[in-house]
Amino acid sequence: METKHDRPPRAMRPMLRAASFGRGDKARVQILTSKQQTELGRISTEIAFRRGVTIYEADSPADWVFIVKEGVGKAFQDLSNGSQRVFAFLSAGDVFGLAQDGRYVNSVKAVTPVVCFRIPIGELMDVFLGDSGLELQFLVKMTHELREAQRQQIILTRHQAHARVAMFLRMLQRRDVNESSRIELPMTRQDIAGYLGLSGEAVSRAVARLSRDGIVAFRGRHVAEILDRPRFEQLAA
Repeated sequence: METKHDRPPRAMRPMLRAASFGRGDKARVQILTSKQQTELGRISTEIAFRRGVTIYEADSPADWVFIVKEGVGKAFQDLSNGSQRVFAFLSAGDVFGLAQDGRYVNSVKAVTPVVCFRIPIGELMDVFLGDSGLELQFLVKMTHELREAQRQQIILTRHQAHARVAMFLRMLQRRDVNESSRIELPMTRQDIAGYLGLSGEAVSRAVARLSRDGIVAFRGRHVAEILDRPRFEQLAA
């Protein structure tokens, strides 16, 4: 189920968050100017999706680009064995809608209730023609996403499951400007397994080991807290 506003309200100001090209900037920051936000807001429609709703399916016509306003989604593909390969978790300031030959490459589903800015691809291309600076910021964002994909591939080369989970937690922590020791985990263990290339049982065992070793405490299924930062950083390096 989705809801939308046909006319974007004046307060609509899409944001893109990324680590910039500058030196020492690891945290994701808002990279659009006020003018660029206004330009995107003018051609956007705000649309909400309930938890568990598929925003679009792989190979469907790619008519829109989306920017997450709030909530968490996942980009994935269903595998022939019934499992899922999760490619990315999407949060506020992320853009999605990757297409090839006019069709979406992956499916995207709302992990939590999600609110997005939906932008027609044709209108976005027209805006790019008049604002090369905005086009550059989208390039910055795409470069950031490429780095995230490369980090995922590095994670998948780690043989120990608990090291993969630690690296995943570190990746989530970097999304927080303050890099708090408390890490929110809105996704399910099965989603995490799909991202890390592990079974759900392997993720549960890895979580138990991190907890048993006093490195990370798991407060229920959706919150992790770093207890021993030096050991955590060493494991996640």
